[in-house]
Amino acid sequence: MKIEDLAKQNHDELRGQDVTFNGYLIKKAEEPLEDGYNYPFIDNDMNGVLVKSKSPLNELQTGKWFDVKGKIDTTNHLELHVASNKDVRKSEDQSDSPSLSRRFSSSVKSVVDGDTLHLQKPVLGATKVRLVSIDTPETNYQGDSQGYYAEEATRVLKDLLKEGDKVDISVGDDPFDQYGRLLAIVIEKKENINKELIAKGMAVPYFIYPNLENFEEYGKTVVKAKECGKGLWNPDRPIDELPYEFRFNKRGGPNKFVGNYQTKEYVEPEKWESVAIENRVFFLKENHAKQAGYSKKTQDDSTC
Repeated sequence: MKIEDLAKQNHDELRGQDVTFNGYLIKKAEEPLEDGYNYPFIDNDMNGVLVKSKSPLNELQTGKWFDVKGKIDTTNHLELHVASNKDVRKSEDQSDSPSLSRRFSSSVKSVVDGDTLHLQKPVLGATKVRLVSIDTPETNYQGDSQGYYAEEATRVLKDLLKEGDKVDISVGDDPFDQYGRLLAIVIEKKENINKELIAKGMAVPYFIYPNLENFEEYGKTVVKAKECGKGLWNPDRPIDELPYEFRFNKRGGPNKFVGNYQTKEYVEPEKWESVAIENRVFFLKENHAKQAGYSKKTQDDSTC
Protein backbone atom coordinates (compact mmCIF):
# COMPACT_ATOMS: atom_id res chain seq x y z
CA MET A 1 0.00 0.00 0.00
CA LYS A 2 1.23 3.51 -0.77
CA ILE A 3 1.65 6.08 2.03
CA GLU A 4 -0.60 8.36 -0.01
CA ASP A 5 -3.38 5.76 0.15
CA LEU A 6 -2.90 5.34 3.90
CA ALA A 7 -3.27 9.09 4.39
CA LYS A 8 -6.42 9.36 2.26
CA GLN A 9 -8.38 6.29 3.39
CA ASN A 10 -10.90 6.26 6.22
CA HIS A 11 -8.81 5.69 9.34
CA ASP A 12 -11.56 3.83 11.17
CA GLU A 13 -11.66 1.29 8.35
CA LEU A 14 -7.88 0.90 8.43
CA ARG A 15 -7.59 0.28 12.18
CA GLY A 16 -6.08 -3.11 12.97
CA GLN A 17 -5.14 -3.95 9.38
CA ASP A 18 -1.76 -5.44 8.50
CA VAL A 19 -0.15 -3.44 5.69
CA THR A 20 3.19 -3.04 3.97
CA PHE A 21 4.34 0.27 2.51
CA ASN A 22 7.43 1.72 0.87
CA GLY A 23 8.79 4.93 2.38
CA TYR A 24 11.76 7.17 2.99
CA LEU A 25 13.02 7.44 6.58
CA ILE A 26 13.50 11.07 7.62
CA LYS A 27 14.92 10.49 11.09
CA LYS A 28 16.07 7.47 13.06
CA ALA A 29 14.95 7.68 16.67
CA GLU A 30 17.95 7.34 18.97
CA GLU A 31 15.98 7.51 22.22
CA PRO A 32 12.49 6.30 23.13
CA LEU A 33 9.50 8.27 24.30
CA GLU A 34 7.15 6.89 26.95
CA ASP A 35 5.38 4.68 24.39
CA GLY A 36 8.40 3.55 22.38
CA TYR A 37 10.43 4.65 19.38
CA ASN A 38 9.11 6.94 16.62
CA TYR A 39 10.23 6.61 12.99
CA PRO A 40 8.77 9.17 10.53
CA PHE A 41 8.46 8.01 6.92
CA ILE A 42 7.40 10.03 3.87
CA ASP A 43 6.88 9.49 0.14
CA ASN A 44 7.88 11.70 -2.78
CA ASP A 45 4.76 13.86 -2.34
CA MET A 46 5.33 14.61 1.37
CA ASN A 47 2.61 12.23 2.55
CA GLY A 48 3.74 10.78 5.84
CA VAL A 49 3.16 7.99 8.34
CA LEU A 50 4.66 7.51 11.79
CA VAL A 51 6.07 4.05 12.46
CA LYS A 52 6.22 3.07 16.13
CA SER A 53 8.03 0.21 17.82
CA LYS A 54 8.45 -0.86 21.44
CA SER A 55 12.11 -1.72 20.73
CA PRO A 56 14.67 0.05 18.50
CA LEU A 57 14.62 -0.87 14.81
CA ASN A 58 18.36 -1.12 14.31
CA GLU A 59 18.06 -2.11 10.65
CA LEU A 60 16.70 1.31 9.71
CA GLN A 61 18.97 3.99 8.25
CA THR A 62 18.13 7.66 7.93
CA GLY A 63 17.88 8.82 4.33
CA LYS A 64 17.06 5.39 2.87
CA TRP A 65 13.96 3.78 1.36
CA PHE A 66 12.45 0.81 3.18
CA ASP A 67 9.60 -1.65 2.85
CA VAL A 68 7.87 -1.69 6.23
CA LYS A 69 5.27 -4.16 7.49
CA GLY A 70 3.06 -3.49 10.48
CA LYS A 71 -0.40 -3.06 11.97
CA ILE A 72 -2.37 0.15 11.58
CA ASP A 73 -3.33 1.98 14.77
CA THR A 74 -5.52 5.08 14.70
CA THR A 75 -6.14 5.57 18.44
CA ASN A 76 -4.49 9.01 18.34
CA HIS A 77 -3.71 9.46 14.65
CA LEU A 78 -2.44 7.33 11.79
CA GLU A 79 0.42 5.11 13.00
CA LEU A 80 1.95 1.83 11.90
CA HIS A 81 3.05 -0.40 14.77
CA VAL A 82 5.98 -2.67 13.95
CA ALA A 83 6.83 -5.78 15.97
CA SER A 84 10.55 -6.25 15.24
CA ASN A 85 13.47 -5.68 12.89
CA LYS A 86 12.17 -8.59 10.77
CA ASP A 87 9.38 -6.31 9.58
CA VAL A 88 11.66 -3.72 7.95
CA ARG A 89 13.67 -4.34 4.79
CA LYS A 90 15.80 -1.94 2.77
CA SER A 91 14.24 -1.43 -0.65
CA GLU A 92 16.10 -2.64 -3.71
CA ASP A 93 15.25 0.61 -5.47
CA GLN A 94 17.07 3.42 -3.63
CA SER A 95 15.81 6.35 -5.69
CA ASP A 96 16.61 9.99 -4.96
CA SER A 97 15.50 11.45 -1.65
CA PRO A 98 12.24 13.44 -1.71
CA SER A 99 12.49 17.22 -2.02
CA LEU A 100 11.44 18.09 1.53
CA SER A 101 8.84 20.83 1.74
CA ARG A 102 9.37 23.40 4.48
CA ARG A 103 5.89 24.81 5.06
CA PHE A 104 2.56 23.09 5.62
CA SER A 105 -0.97 24.10 6.60
CA SER A 106 -2.98 22.58 9.43
CA SER A 107 -5.14 23.61 12.38
CA VAL A 108 -4.86 23.33 16.14
CA LYS A 109 -6.46 20.37 17.87
CA SER A 110 -5.17 20.99 21.40
CA VAL A 111 -2.32 22.47 23.43
CA VAL A 112 -0.37 19.98 25.55
CA ASP A 113 1.93 22.34 27.42
CA GLY A 114 3.93 25.52 26.86
CA ASP A 115 5.87 24.22 23.85
CA THR A 116 3.83 21.26 22.56
CA LEU A 117 0.55 20.98 20.67
CA HIS A 118 -1.52 18.55 18.64
CA LEU A 119 -2.66 19.24 15.06
CA GLN A 120 -5.87 18.25 13.34
CA LYS A 121 -4.14 17.42 10.06
CA PRO A 122 -0.84 15.49 10.17
CA VAL A 123 2.36 17.09 8.91
CA LEU A 124 4.91 14.59 7.60
CA GLY A 125 2.84 11.90 9.28
CA ALA A 126 2.88 13.51 12.74
CA THR A 127 0.20 15.42 14.62
CA LYS A 128 2.24 16.20 17.74
CA VAL A 129 4.47 19.27 17.34
CA ARG A 130 7.32 20.38 19.58
CA LEU A 131 7.95 24.11 19.04
CA VAL A 132 11.48 24.19 17.70
CA SER A 133 14.34 26.21 19.19
CA ILE A 134 12.49 27.24 22.34
CA ASP A 135 12.01 25.64 25.74
CA THR A 136 9.28 26.22 28.35
CA PRO A 137 9.08 25.02 31.97
CA GLU A 138 8.11 21.38 32.40
CA THR A 139 4.61 20.43 33.54
CA ASN A 140 5.60 16.78 33.99
CA TYR A 141 9.14 15.47 33.64
CA GLN A 142 9.85 12.18 35.37
CA GLY A 143 6.86 12.89 37.57
CA ASP A 144 7.92 16.42 38.60
CA SER A 145 6.70 19.84 37.53
CA GLN A 146 8.27 23.28 37.53
CA GLY A 147 5.05 24.54 39.03
CA TYR A 148 3.83 28.09 38.52
CA TYR A 149 5.74 28.96 35.34
CA ALA A 150 4.98 25.59 33.75
CA GLU A 151 1.28 26.27 34.19
CA GLU A 152 1.68 29.90 33.07
CA ALA A 153 3.48 28.92 29.86
CA THR A 154 0.71 26.44 29.06
CA ARG A 155 -1.95 29.07 29.75
CA VAL A 156 -0.21 31.62 27.50
CA LEU A 157 0.10 29.15 24.60
CA LYS A 158 -3.58 28.29 24.99
CA ASP A 159 -4.36 32.02 24.78
CA LEU A 160 -2.28 32.31 21.61
CA LEU A 161 -3.59 29.14 19.93
CA LYS A 162 -7.25 28.18 20.23
CA GLU A 163 -8.75 24.89 19.08
CA GLY A 164 -9.48 25.11 15.36
CA ASP A 165 -7.09 28.00 14.66
CA LYS A 166 -5.52 27.70 11.22
CA VAL A 167 -1.73 27.60 11.42
CA ASP A 168 1.26 27.27 9.15
CA ILE A 169 3.85 24.73 10.21
CA SER A 170 7.41 25.58 9.17
CA VAL A 171 9.96 22.79 9.63
CA GLY A 172 13.71 23.28 9.78
CA ASP A 173 16.76 21.58 8.32
CA ASP A 174 16.14 18.65 10.65
CA PRO A 175 12.33 18.32 11.02
CA PHE A 176 12.43 15.62 13.72
CA ASP A 177 14.39 15.38 16.95
CA GLN A 178 16.26 12.35 18.34
CA TYR A 179 12.96 11.05 19.74
CA GLY A 180 11.17 11.26 16.39
CA ARG A 181 9.03 14.28 17.39
CA LEU A 182 8.13 16.86 14.75
CA LEU A 183 10.00 20.15 15.30
CA ALA A 184 8.50 23.30 13.84
CA ILE A 185 7.83 27.00 13.97
CA VAL A 186 4.10 27.55 14.38
CA ILE A 187 2.76 30.62 12.57
CA GLU A 188 -0.73 31.94 13.27
CA LYS A 189 -1.94 35.00 11.36
CA LYS A 190 1.67 35.72 10.33
CA GLU A 191 2.80 35.73 13.98
CA ASN A 192 5.72 33.50 14.97
CA ILE A 193 4.31 31.80 18.08
CA ASN A 194 7.72 30.43 19.10
CA LYS A 195 9.19 33.93 19.22
CA GLU A 196 6.11 35.35 20.94
CA LEU A 197 6.54 32.94 23.86
CA ILE A 198 10.12 34.21 24.32
CA ALA A 199 8.93 37.83 24.10
CA LYS A 200 6.36 37.19 26.84
CA GLY A 201 9.02 35.68 29.09
CA MET A 202 7.41 32.24 28.96
CA ALA A 203 10.18 30.49 26.99
CA VAL A 204 13.93 30.57 26.51
CA PRO A 205 15.83 29.97 23.26
CA TYR A 206 16.92 26.35 22.92
CA PHE A 207 18.79 25.92 19.65
CA ILE A 208 20.03 22.42 18.89
CA TYR A 209 22.23 22.11 15.81
CA PRO A 210 21.46 22.03 12.88
CA ASN A 211 18.18 23.93 13.43
CA LEU A 212 19.47 27.49 13.80
CA GLU A 213 16.84 29.52 11.96
CA ASN A 214 16.01 32.83 13.74
CA PHE A 215 18.99 32.46 16.11
CA GLU A 216 19.94 36.13 16.34
CA GLU A 217 16.29 37.28 16.37
CA TYR A 218 15.41 34.99 19.29
CA GLY A 219 18.59 36.06 21.08
CA LYS A 220 17.64 39.73 20.90
CA THR A 221 14.12 38.86 22.02
CA VAL A 222 15.25 37.03 25.16
CA VAL A 223 17.65 39.84 26.08
CA LYS A 224 14.76 42.33 25.87
CA ALA A 225 12.47 40.06 27.92
CA LYS A 226 15.16 39.80 30.61
CA GLU A 227 15.70 43.57 30.64
CA CYS A 228 11.97 44.11 31.07
CA GLY A 229 11.69 41.46 33.79
CA LYS A 230 8.97 39.55 31.98
CA GLY A 231 7.76 36.11 33.04
CA LEU A 232 10.66 33.84 33.98
CA TRP A 233 12.83 36.93 34.41
CA ASN A 234 10.56 38.67 36.94
CA PRO A 235 13.02 39.81 39.66
CA ASP A 236 10.34 39.32 42.30
CA ARG A 237 9.65 35.75 41.21
CA PRO A 238 12.57 34.40 39.13
CA ILE A 239 12.45 30.80 37.98
CA ASP A 240 14.76 28.49 39.94
CA GLU A 241 16.03 26.50 36.95
CA LEU A 242 15.78 26.98 33.21
CA PRO A 243 13.72 24.20 31.60
CA TYR A 244 16.68 22.32 30.13
CA GLU A 245 18.60 22.87 33.37
CA PHE A 246 15.69 21.30 35.28
CA ARG A 247 15.76 18.24 33.01
CA PHE A 248 19.48 17.58 33.08
CA ASN A 249 19.62 18.05 36.86
CA LYS A 250 16.91 15.39 37.10
CA ARG A 251 18.90 12.94 35.00
CA GLY A 252 22.31 13.48 36.59
CA GLY A 253 23.84 16.45 34.78
CA PRO A 254 24.15 18.16 31.38
CA ASN A 255 24.92 15.96 28.38
CA LYS A 256 25.09 18.37 25.42
CA PHE A 257 28.12 20.34 24.29
CA VAL A 258 27.45 24.08 24.13
CA GLY A 259 28.75 26.46 21.49
CA ASN A 260 28.99 30.23 21.41
CA TYR A 261 27.29 31.42 18.23
CA GLN A 262 29.37 34.60 18.16
CA THR A 263 32.87 33.24 18.85
CA LYS A 264 32.33 29.81 17.21
CA GLU A 265 33.89 28.10 20.24
CA TYR A 266 32.34 25.29 22.26
CA VAL A 267 32.68 24.02 25.82
CA GLU A 268 32.08 20.78 27.70
CA PRO A 269 28.47 20.15 28.82
CA GLU A 270 29.18 21.04 32.47
CA LYS A 271 30.40 24.50 31.42
CA TRP A 272 27.15 25.44 29.69
CA GLU A 273 26.55 28.50 31.89
CA SER A 274 29.77 30.11 30.63
CA VAL A 275 27.97 30.85 27.35
CA ALA A 276 25.38 33.67 27.49
CA ILE A 277 21.82 32.47 26.96
CA GLU A 278 21.41 34.51 23.77
CA ASN A 279 24.51 32.87 22.25
CA ARG A 280 23.98 29.20 23.25
CA VAL A 281 24.00 26.53 20.57
CA PHE A 282 23.57 22.97 21.83
CA PHE A 283 25.19 19.99 20.12
CA LEU A 284 24.10 16.40 20.74
CA LYS A 285 27.63 15.17 20.07
CA GLU A 286 31.05 16.81 20.13
CA ASN A 287 31.75 15.94 16.51
CA HIS A 288 28.61 17.89 15.52
CA ALA A 289 30.22 21.04 16.93
CA LYS A 290 33.39 20.39 14.95
CA GLN A 291 31.39 19.71 11.78
CA ALA A 292 29.65 23.06 12.27
CA GLY A 293 33.01 24.84 12.34
CA TYR A 294 33.26 25.35 16.11
CA SER A 295 36.55 24.84 17.94
CA LYS A 296 36.95 23.76 21.53
CA LYS A 297 37.57 26.68 23.88
CA THR A 298 40.99 26.50 25.49
CA GLN A 299 41.60 27.06 29.17
CA ASP A 300 42.12 30.74 30.03
CA ASP A 301 45.60 30.83 31.54
CA SER A 302 44.87 34.18 33.22
CA THR A 303 42.40 32.54 35.62
CA CYS A 304 43.14 30.30 38.55
